Amino acid sequence: MLSIYLTDVQQHVQFKDYPGEQPVKFILNFKKIFPSVMELLLPVLPENENLEEMTWESTTADLELFKLLLSGWGVIELRLNALSQFKGKTFADQLVKQAQQKRKDFAKAQQQLQTVELDYLFMHETHALIDAELVEVGEKFYLPILRDLWKGKVSTKVLEAKF
Repeated sequence: MLSIYLTDVQQHVQFKDYPGEQPVKFILNFKKIFPSVMELLLPVLPENENLEEMTWESTTADLELFKLLLSGWGVIELRLNALSQFKGKTFADQLVKQAQQKRKDFAKAQQQLQTVELDYLFMHETHALIDAELVEVGEKFYLPILRDLWKGKVSTKVLEAKF
């Protein structure tokens, strides 16, 4: 369980909706996918330095972004698993690598973008690549749903990935 102190409303919340039993390990692994996680949830080490008692600081808005990233990655994993049934795991892994490269390209070309915007663009690109593959088997496009979920959270040009 993540114990999170929301600095904007001075309130403690408990967040349990993540896979695994070890919150610190989960966050460290999740930041490898979405680097903005460490900007959205700031670790607060207890005085006794026991990682089991680690708490986190965030704002209400940043916690909502974290939740969007978490649920967004869950959808990506489900869609990648479906894709790997048709095209193989290696093919699905290659799509993720392509999306990661596109994220790096955006970071170089659009240096004003924030980390969370780059994380959104990574999800956008991943879904675009999956959409292109799964449309062959009759799967609906997911990008309109993703854009609707993130509307108002990132700018319109980031939302559409058009620069």
